[in-house]
Amino acid sequence: MTKTEKALQLLIVEDNFGDYTLVKEYLEEHFEYMTYQHAINYKEAEALLKGEAKFDVIFLDLSLPDLSGKLLVKKVLSIETQTPVIILTGSLNLDLCVESLQLGVSDYLFKDELNPNALFKSINYTIEKQKQRLKILESEKKYSDLFHLSPLPMFVYDVETLKFLDVNSATIELFGYKKEVFLGMSLHQIFFSKDMDSFLGALKQTVHKDSHSFDDYFSYKKKSGEEINAEITIKTIIFQNRKAKLVVAKDVTERLQHYKALASQNEKLKQIAWQQSHEMRSPASKILGIVELLNTGVCSKKEEGVLIKEIGKTVKELDSVIRAITKNTKQIQPSK
Repeated sequence: MTKTEKALQLLIVEDNFGDYTLVKEYLEEHFEYMTYQHAINYKEAEALLKGEAKFDVIFLDLSLPDLSGKLLVKKVLSIETQTPVIILTGSLNLDLCVESLQLGVSDYLFKDELNPNALFKSINYTIEKQKQRLKILESEKKYSDLFHLSPLPMFVYDVETLKFLDVNSATIELFGYKKEVFLGMSLHQIFFSKDMDSFLGALKQTVHKDSHSFDDYFSYKKKSGEEINAEITIKTIIFQNRKAKLVVAKDVTERLQHYKALASQNEKLKQIAWQQSHEMRSPASKILGIVELLNTGVCSKKEEGVLIKEIGKTVKELDSVIRAITKNTKQIQPSK
């Protein structure tokens, strides 16, 4: 029989020496490089699991002298969370089988049906299943870190029900609801009605897209009723085995208020500039005319004196206009 070169470190927890020998022989038919340790009771197994050895697979008999059944499974799984466990049992207890699988056991084998091929397939299936599980756990951890540690408000909602499935700390801080309250709410409760309709309409753009950033912003309401303006990016994900949307909401309320204040200020400045330019044009034209007249040299001394006095009077008019411009400009400074 062809043997695989896969190297395995195994723990066999079995109090019946005959069953232990049989399992070992079956394994040796398929695996060229295999090291293993043997425990005949839970106490020995616990010592090995808490030791320095790292196992690829644990074979666990459900009936040990010092512990058995569901409690034994829980104890082993609580110690070793990374290594897959394959149950070996001589009794056909389907309820215990289902419960063990629900607790996290990778496979369940009956001793009366054991053979080299069954063990070989179970080990390969279990190891590959564990690899996929660890990948998923790593991916979930990365998601969790990015999600919960993000300074930007982020939340996940169910596509069908629009119920919140998860929210990060930044969202809780921004909206003012506690997390447990948030998870009992839906999107409708953080939108003003008119904005909810526009949001749902905009979502139609994302039906066939994994992610989408909207050009416009949407208005939300805090627990206090205060309005928030946010730019959002949406990504379609699978969360808790259901289709969901991950929303990143960037609060732009202050930025929009600043832009509006600047636009208002600019509009007022335009009005001041237009009004004052008309008020300044008349005295400026008057001064230019007098200066031109004086430059001709046709005026008498008396006439020149009168014209110079008129220039002084007109300059005062210009000064009044400039002061008015300064005063009006100060009145339209944007508030902080």
